[in-house]
Amino acid sequence: MNIKEIKSTKLFKEYSLEIPYEEIDTEVDNKITQIMPTVNIPGFRKGKAPLNIVKKKYEDNVLNEVIQKVIDTNTKKLIDEKNFSLFRAPKIELISYEKNKPITINLKFDLKPEIKLKDFKDLKINKYEIELSKKAEENQFKSFIASQKNFKKIDSSRIIKNTDKVIVNFESSQEDLPEYLKSQKNFPIDLEFDDGILPNLNKELISKKVKVGDELEIKLNLSKILKDDKFNKTIFNFKIISIEEKIKFELTKEFLDKNGFKTEKELKDFLVSNIKNQYEQGIKQIEKKELMDLLDNSYKFDLPDGILEDDFNQIWNRLEQAKKEGSLDEDDKLLKDDDLKKRYKKISERRVKLGILMQHIASEEKVILSQEEINKGILEYSKQYPGQEKQIMEYFEKNPSSLDTIRAPLIEQKVIDSIISKSKTNVIKLNEDAYKKLEVKTFDIKDIKK
Repeated sequence: MNIKEIKSTKLFKEYSLEIPYEEIDTEVDNKITQIMPTVNIPGFRKGKAPLNIVKKKYEDNVLNEVIQKVIDTNTKKLIDEKNFSLFRAPKIELISYEKNKPITINLKFDLKPEIKLKDFKDLKINKYEIELSKKAEENQFKSFIASQKNFKKIDSSRIIKNTDKVIVNFESSQEDLPEYLKSQKNFPIDLEFDDGILPNLNKELISKKVKVGDELEIKLNLSKILKDDKFNKTIFNFKIISIEEKIKFELTKEFLDKNGFKTEKELKDFLVSNIKNQYEQGIKQIEKKELMDLLDNSYKFDLPDGILEDDFNQIWNRLEQAKKEGSLDEDDKLLKDDDLKKRYKKISERRVKLGILMQHIASEEKVILSQEEINKGILEYSKQYPGQEKQIMEYFEKNPSSLDTIRAPLIEQKVIDSIISKSKTNVIKLNEDAYKKLEVKTFDIKDIKK
């Protein structure tokens, strides 16, 4: 094996390996010898054909497996020889292969950084509790009532108003449209909102001043939602079936019964509980951000170049896609590519650093997940996709490696809980205004990106 070092930093090593073809040939012979007893060759008794004849017939069948074995063996040999402590599996690329010639492979290794954990007792962490005022509770109820809509079908032939709900039938003959967009009957459209399914349809109908019974052709731009420019002028034929006008909402016993509440007070208590839960979820994110800031400032260690490169490339690819779609953040649009790269390289370094640190803490603190916790995580994940819970559960059963999408955030949360349980905590009570100010300060986008 001929080894050539291409790049070497403290935590990243890259090598070119040239492996003599004789190693491949020897392993091919070994593999052929193993299968010979089961081989039938015309003119010979089963398993009695000469090696060279069996090899000629079956060499191509075993070659890929043999090459992989030789590469794995030589990679392990190099790791052992250099005494590498790997952070992740090496990246292996077959550069060249020709029969009867040496094969060349490229190897990239990311090594574990040295991290010495500090005593978490020295960390001072804020814990927040929300205290809603009576006024906030009342406003929540008023907002809920204001958000409810009642509509009543009109009998007159007046043109639509922007507060109406319109029921339409539609169809399109454009090819390659998803089934749900080819045609629908009795499709409701709240004219106060763009539903996103048929972008700007509400504005089009209002501008055309339609009435019940009208039939019209409208061109809609579906290129963004379908991610294909050929749908930028999709023609639909619409028929206005009925118009319903908005009427004042009244909290009735029928409404309470329908939604599972016995009294108005039960509904109010539910709404208060719901908003408190929303605040508490926000508080968790604030506490996590503050903890990550503390850890980021408390630890300094080298980062593997390969991990940094991969993470930044993922971010940059997303930014390039956002540019194409016109969805780049407004403050990012102001920057040239060089400055944008500087901004996101800094973000990437923080992400990688904290990701490595959390993995290290999980390992040192022996943080593990029980099967019950994993199952609960899968259940919570599946709830994000109503109606598809069964398919998602089956998918994870058939693809165990995909469970990392469940495990990673669960382990991270257990690490955070472990750190907080060992740290000094300062309880701070917040009202709604104090919470909003803290939220803005904590997640100041300019501060994060500068």
